[in-house]
Amino acid sequence: MTMSHSELDIKRQWSIIPVRALMDRNLTQVEFRTLAAMCVYTNSHGVCWPGIETLGLIVGSDKAVISRTIAKLVRKEYVRRLRPQDYQLEYAKFGKINRYQVLYQSDAPLPTWEEVKSSMMLAPVSELPIDQQNEIGGVGERDDSISLAHSLAHAYAATVERTLGQPRRPENELGAARQLAAMGVDVPAIIRATEAQCRASLARRAGVPALADVARALN
Repeated sequence: MTMSHSELDIKRQWSIIPVRALMDRNLTQVEFRTLAAMCVYTNSHGVCWPGIETLGLIVGSDKAVISRTIAKLVRKEYVRRLRPQDYQLEYAKFGKINRYQVLYQSDAPLPTWEEVKSSMMLAPVSELPIDQQNEIGGVGERDDSISLAHSLAHAYAATVERTLGQPRRPENELGAARQLAAMGVDVPAIIRATEAQCRASLARRAGVPALADVARALN
């Protein structure tokens, strides 16, 4: 079944592109656009799961062109293909999905399996296995709820860093964020609650509160 532009499953409206690609005069337009399209789906480790058809719709090229272009980006060390053997996993667990790592640095380390799994929330739902669709914002979960979960996770992480000076990875908090989104909690409430929890932890000389801790304080 062929998707239309209106059916593209994109959960955010920005793309973080490697700066070195901007300065690489040897990259063709289609190579640069394909790389940018992949970055629409990357987590903070550069991992993404877009299908060839999805990338083709964004770039405006057919699947054969996209496949050849990704191969060129791999040779030019802008993209790494992730394979089940990299993680000593059986193929069924890895899934029949194209998984890549955008290399913001050419010598970027191989992501851990947990870092690969954390990118599931950004993957097009239609390209995930059925069991993972149900787990990560798939069947029965609205796009606006998924978008709110991302916003809550990022608001929490930004507030922790601003208040405590400790960086947090939003994708690691998506489980709690999805629960909060389902409850209808908004971003200002998360910012206020996270700041309060951070200041309380600081007073107790405790560790950084997780978003789940913030959620319990809201209940």
